Amino acid sequence: MRVRFDDIELDTDTRQLRRREGDIHISTKAFDLLALLVQRRPNVVDKAEIRGHLWEDTFVSDANLPTLVAEIRSALGDDAKHPRFVRTVHGIGYSFDANAVVLDSTGAPADSLPVGWLVGAAMRIAVSAGQHVVGREGPDVIAIQSPTVSRRHVRLAVDRDGRAMIEDLGSKNGTFVNDRAVAAATPLVDGDVVRIGSVVFTFRVARPGASTQTI
Repeated sequence: MRVRFDDIELDTDTRQLRRREGDIHISTKAFDLLALLVQRRPNVVDKAEIRGHLWEDTFVSDANLPTLVAEIRSALGDDAKHPRFVRTVHGIGYSFDANAVVLDSTGAPADSLPVGWLVGAAMRIAVSAGQHVVGREGPDVIAIQSPTVSRRHVRLAVDRDGRAMIEDLGSKNGTFVNDRAVAAATPLVDGDVVRIGSVVFTFRVARPGASTQTI
């Protein structure tokens, strides 16, 4: 697995974590934990599964896991109170929340072609396979300029076949699919009407030969 998130690249084959300036050094267990969370994104991985993955058949103190998470956050420049990468789900476990792009052997995005579209009255947003955050502004955010859209409003996850899930990120004005409020991760199918704040889109699955022009 080779993925890029923010300005960081994780390569589990070469066991390297690096920025443009050079390698980021973390312990073996911290690397294994980060790789697990990235691989399972955006799902929450519970503490029991993490302990079994990192310390199979070995008893360790409950403090070991938070220590590894703190090491990862320190290495990535993350903030536990306002996490960009590793999110704590209290009483359950941890998840990796950043947008991550899978890379091929040349380092190019493996899933760069659109597999779906959000088609609105004033704009058309191409959606490639992977996770995307849609909002008003911010790094790695698909920007919609509307005062009704929160800074990080909604997460959209799409696979290579166009199967999609949408999840509201605690926005002020809500997310709706076919006029139903999104209270948890919700499937999207071709033709569903998605309202983000007051901005309305139709979700369309890309088809062979379809136009990839962005309006």
